[in-house]
Amino acid sequence: MKKFQVPSSKFQVWGRQTRNPKHETGFTLLEIVVAMAIVGLGVVTLLAVFSQGLRLEGASSARTEAVAYSRQAFDAFLLQKSFDNRGDSGTFGRTHSWRIYVDPVRDDSQLAPKGWEVSEITLRMRYPEAERDKVLEMKTLRMVKRQER
Repeated sequence: MKKFQVPSSKFQVWGRQTRNPKHETGFTLLEIVVAMAIVGLGVVTLLAVFSQGLRLEGASSARTEAVAYSRQAFDAFLLQKSFDNRGDSGTFGRTHSWRIYVDPVRDDSQLAPKGWEVSEITLRMRYPEAERDKVLEMKTLRMVKRQER
């Protein structure tokens, strides 16, 4: 039997000369660039996801705080025995301002009990979110027995 000797640095595959894979180590420059591009895209995507999460957390926190202040202002206003269809306004700190509007509700359907007065109470709260002001609006109805004169 005859043995063939292959030179240690080169051998031929389909007519092309290539290096012997047993003696090659490392990656080509093109492989490194492609791998770094893939890793870079992954890192940029993760940073965008975290950034969006922080923005959403800030918006949610600002809205939650505005709702809590709105409820506080609403409750304080509704505890008054009479308000003669006048609204009210105020602030919480330097950033949150609120205004309450009172509008009498006319009931032409005659479904409401006689001797009762129905008012629609609207609260508008202005609060900062990111770099602009937002408005939160809450409404409720209040039914009060008319006072006999």
